[in-house]
Amino acid sequence: MHLLHATRLLLPVLAFTAGCSPQESDARIGSPRPPRADACDLVVVNAMSPTTFNSYEQVGVVRLSNVPAGTDPMDPSVRAIVRPRACALGGEAISVMASGDAVSRNGLRTTAYAAYVVWAKKRALSKGPEKF
Repeated sequence: MHLLHATRLLLPVLAFTAGCSPQESDARIGSPRPPRADACDLVVVNAMSPTTFNSYEQVGVVRLSNVPAGTDPMDPSVRAIVRPRACALGGEAISVMASGDAVSRNGLRTTAYAAYVVWAKKRALSKGPEKF
């Protein structure tokens, strides 16, 4: 009897915690780049810097949600989730586009989100017209 009662109490808790795991997604933008190793090095760059625009082109976006409120977008646990996705997009650099705590309907801040721009070094321009 005690086991049945404990199971009834535990199931909602397990369902709640399963729904609270981080969720990530990505989108490729621009010319596809070959994927890099999951643990590739990524340089952190300022997305608004002219140097970034002169050296890199955007190749994707990685979005992360449902992490604990107050989580820093550069936290090592977040990097471990985001890095493999950015590397799979062929990224060589990354910048934080947006981050913050999500506010629930009752005004509580229980989760956080972040979005990252993934960059790759610009390719050399061809010297002549390219045939299709």
